[in-house]
Amino acid sequence: MDRAFGCGPKDCRFDSCRAHMKKNIARLNKTNIVSGRLFDLVPELYELKDVIENSADGWHDQESVFDHTLSVMNALEKAFLNFHGYIKGTINKEVTTNTRKILLKVATVLHDIGKKETIVKDQNGFTICEGHEKISVQKAKKILNLFDVSREEAEFILNIIENHHIFHRLLRTDNQNFQQEFVTLKNKFSGTIWTELILLSYADTINSQLKRVDAKEFRRRINFYKQEIEKL
Repeated sequence: MDRAFGCGPKDCRFDSCRAHMKKNIARLNKTNIVSGRLFDLVPELYELKDVIENSADGWHDQESVFDHTLSVMNALEKAFLNFHGYIKGTINKEVTTNTRKILLKVATVLHDIGKKETIVKDQNGFTICEGHEKISVQKAKKILNLFDVSREEAEFILNIIENHHIFHRLLRTDNQNFQQEFVTLKNKFSGTIWTELILLSYADTINSQLKRVDAKEFRRRINFYKQEIEKL
């Protein structure tokens, strides 16, 4: 992926461009989001309060993308605690000056930020957000320009966002090529963001409505993630 960072005249959103005043990336946290402290800096986050999902597979049930994002952030924090022994050697490593743990938290904040532009309803009133990963990357790239992250760290975050749905697709019950696709994905992402993708997918799943809609399928997916986390 070749993404250029920085701010030129066409990138500025206001007369006093937000990107010229770099902020600490750690400010993108749950406390600041819930308190509204980031409203002026990252209004795109708060726009997600009006984006309501109602998916046919039961994953979302009249849930705003904003609330979903906060729920996934909560689940991720619990995962850090529950699986600390398996993941501490990885997530505590620095990419440049920020740890992978911090960068994964930021990716979690921004992973669904493109749903506002992609959400549509089908004839039955169910919502889909096809291609939201790509739009989320585009929006997240601009947002990251406001923060003090290196090019390598920004790429790390964007790579997680772009691929955060790979396990959801891999684990479909009708996937006849699971084993082959699993090996391909592991070969592709091992050594880069494999740990982060597993943790984010686990957090995303555990806070979905799948547990209520299809408990058996929920357990199957959660058991898969737990097994993979214990192999890290």
